Amino acid sequence: MKKVLIFSTLAISLLSCSQKKEKEMNMEITSSNIVEKINEQVKHYPKEPVYQVYVKNSLCVYELLVNDYPIANEREYGQQMTPFIINNAILKSGKQKITLRLYPAPAEYSRSGDTFSPNTSCKLEIEYVNKKDLNYNAVAVNEFKLPTKIRMAGEHNDMEIPEFEGAGKKYYEITYEFDATVPYENEGWSKGQDLTKLDQKLLEKKTVEFYNYYKNIYSSNKADELAKNEYSSLLRDAVSEYMEKTDIKEMWDESRSNLSVKKEWLPFNYRTKFYGNGKIIALLQKSESDVRLSGTSALAFSYKEDGTTYGSFIGVYLYLPEGKKLEDGLEIIR
Repeated sequence: MKKVLIFSTLAISLLSCSQKKEKEMNMEITSSNIVEKINEQVKHYPKEPVYQVYVKNSLCVYELLVNDYPIANEREYGQQMTPFIINNAILKSGKQKITLRLYPAPAEYSRSGDTFSPNTSCKLEIEYVNKKDLNYNAVAVNEFKLPTKIRMAGEHNDMEIPEFEGAGKKYYEITYEFDATVPYENEGWSKGQDLTKLDQKLLEKKTVEFYNYYKNIYSSNKADELAKNEYSSLLRDAVSEYMEKTDIKEMWDESRSNLSVKKEWLPFNYRTKFYGNGKIIALLQKSESDVRLSGTSALAFSYKEDGTTYGSFIGVYLYLPEGKKLEDGLEIIR
């Protein structure tokens, strides 16, 4: 019993020390040094695999998640011709889960109304390329298709016609598994607490507080404050994609690009959404009239550039590290 108590005290002490160092590191980050600080942490390897996914959909729109982390939200019907890079959702080597959340294509593209047509299809092609390969040759990893059921037809009822298993439904979700091998290991949200088991009213309150705090950062053009908060998340992206310094700078420039524009904030109508198997929370648009807004961040604004109006949705994904109290607030995932 004594040994267990000593071990528990040591574990708590080490965790507290680790969190203190992380906090101190983030306090050192500024808009002017964030690129250099991230670049110092990125390692390079003899082989640098970058995993990517092609989605080939017909008569449906979709959300794509890897390890329950959102990768894509394609609610406008059309073909995605370029692949989605998914390394930032792959925290370490091993089994990975990839999830499709499907919705019927708009009525003008289908005769099935607001339900899936029997002819609905969606294929995932997973591959990787080695960044050290000058020819950038793609290597196939896996391919997944939607499950079908057989309908018998023909004059003698002897003709087999494959149809989508979800035909007639308004929503369909399926998860597949594939293996990935990467040379890095990111913490991400793996050491986060299960937010679904916490006080939900307090959780919502703290989440809204953080979103309002982030709105203030963007409204007041606080580049240093943004850098401190975005550092860990941008570091995960840079490490997982083996970025060069120029790539890191481009990533940071894009992240802060909307700080200085004149903003017209959209109404803050939100719904809560959990990701990361309950370890991540986000506030999404609560829109019943425009399906294109579904799955987009509740923190959003419009701005004008060269006479054209654009919309910007600020993705904020929060978690609560192990050992931290919810009363003390949430953090952006690492």
